[in-house]
Amino acid sequence: MGARPIEVRGALDGLSTDEITHLAPQNASDTFHTRLANGADVMISKQAATIRLQELLIERESRPVLVACTGKFTGLPNYPNVLFPSTILEGVVDAVAPAECTLGVLVPLAEQVESLARQWQRSDRGVVVAAVKPGEDPTAAAAILAGAEVDLVVLDCFGYETSLLHRVREITGVPVLSAVRCTAHIASELLG
Repeated sequence: MGARPIEVRGALDGLSTDEITHLAPQNASDTFHTRLANGADVMISKQAATIRLQELLIERESRPVLVACTGKFTGLPNYPNVLFPSTILEGVVDAVAPAECTLGVLVPLAEQVESLARQWQRSDRGVVVAAVKPGEDPTAAAAILAGAEVDLVVLDCFGYETSLLHRVREITGVPVLSAVRCTAHIASELLG
């Protein structure tokens, strides 16, 4: 069987700058960070992104789709052939995290620290979350994780680049899991 093509879709695909501006978050817990093709950082509403994503997934018919965001999209039906990096990353972390560990998590926005700390928390896992936007120097955020003596770090944003991963690994001295890399490996396995 030959390789099947995968389609990468974004909730903002096809929208103008003005239309994106109207997708502003309502509050801190409704905030997603993304970077546009022109390099501009924008904050959008998680609820609005979920509605847009559902529309895109309905259009796709049965083609496999990789959602290029680690956000959790609550309320979406369980679509077949859709890869959600948040689900993949969570499964990998649960499988490889040492027992009774402290997990370090990097997120793009300070507004996401509290909600994502709760999301990653487990009864046998402490969680330390720090914020750094994709493309920015992660030294200060990684130092927070290193100071907390984390056992494993998760890069909980699809916009983090490999150079950030290497810098965080260098500062913390522990394994670092990237949402992009974990998702790419799973996509590669599933699609041949």
